[in-house]
Amino acid sequence: MHRCTVPGVGMSFATSGRHANASDADFWRHRDGAIMVRISWMGYVWSFRAKLASGEPIPEEAAALTHFADCVQQELYRWMTEDAADMPPFDD
Repeated sequence: MHRCTVPGVGMSFATSGRHANASDADFWRHRDGAIMVRISWMGYVWSFRAKLASGEPIPEEAAALTHFADCVQQELYRWMTEDAADMPPFDD
């Protein structure tokens, strides 16, 4: 595997009376073209394989990867603020 053009994103924010809360997502390109996403937050690590809805790999083009990174960063924020890690499919 090798790092993507956009190597990853992070999200952090501080809440009153608490330390900053931070989450990171790293992006790697697999040999089959898929993007492997590694998310770390609160001492946990999740790994995902990311492809387009069509099943095709996300293109290596800067615009496509930037859009993907923006979507992942928004999802990190949602997880951190809405406790989405306890929502399906992660509530097992």
